[in-house]
Amino acid sequence: MSKINPLDVIDTTDTTGFNGGRLSASVLLIRDEPDGLKVWVQERVATMRNYPGHAVFPGGGVDPRDFPPRSWDSGKLWAGASLVSKARRLGVTKYKAHALVFAAARELFEEAGTLLVVDEKGRVESNAARFHAERLQLEGHELSFSDFLSQESLRMDSDRLLPWGRWVGRSPAGHWFDTFFFVATLPPGQEPDGNTGEAADAGWFSPQLLIDGWRAGLVRLVAPTWANLQRLCRLSTVQEVLDDVDYSDMRPVVGDPVDDPRYREFFTTRPVDRI
Repeated sequence: MSKINPLDVIDTTDTTGFNGGRLSASVLLIRDEPDGLKVWVQERVATMRNYPGHAVFPGGGVDPRDFPPRSWDSGKLWAGASLVSKARRLGVTKYKAHALVFAAARELFEEAGTLLVVDEKGRVESNAARFHAERLQLEGHELSFSDFLSQESLRMDSDRLLPWGRWVGRSPAGHWFDTFFFVATLPPGQEPDGNTGEAADAGWFSPQLLIDGWRAGLVRLVAPTWANLQRLCRLSTVQEVLDDVDYSDMRPVVGDPVDDPRYREFFTTRPVDRI
């Protein structure tokens, strides 16, 4: 029997979120269009256990394989800002930071076909479609994101995933999630798609249009999505969003902040569901 290297064992207390909640990551993919700032949003299929029919950003729970072994060499799969600096910005350990960034990139690729990587020479990947087979393997949990990067000699481009916010809450199914939100820009040459079994529809939308649709009962939103869209509504271009990233408060918003004036409209408004 082979011996277990203690450096390869991760303490479970370092793999969970606030008060033991499951760590998850979500990505606000943005771009400029002639009529203003747009964000990529998908409508969850009606069969989803949590928030069916709701408009959400690509994202999901951290997979155990998104965490690195204790003895890993992050430089082989990581490009851009250092893991230590990313961890400090997120307010977590470097092990959690690695898992969160990898989960965000993996989920964005699985659900929107957008791949935030560079090759060995630092060149941005412009054709994510050529990895369609690997995308399906990732969706089916047949392949880890780390193994995918390794076998294709790619590195996660951490500069394209910028910390934006953090919410902790309980899902309708009773599970607690500690969700970290990131902002990302679309790599040149790539175009997202809605080819995922989790989405009934997907596309680029104006943040204000989505908020107006929620008020009219035409768009279903949960509090974190609503709050992130409201923040985007105050900004007009991708550059303004990137500038605003520096002001992101990564302290967690916990539960339903019904008494916080920033979220009063969400908790006091009951749109008539017209979907």
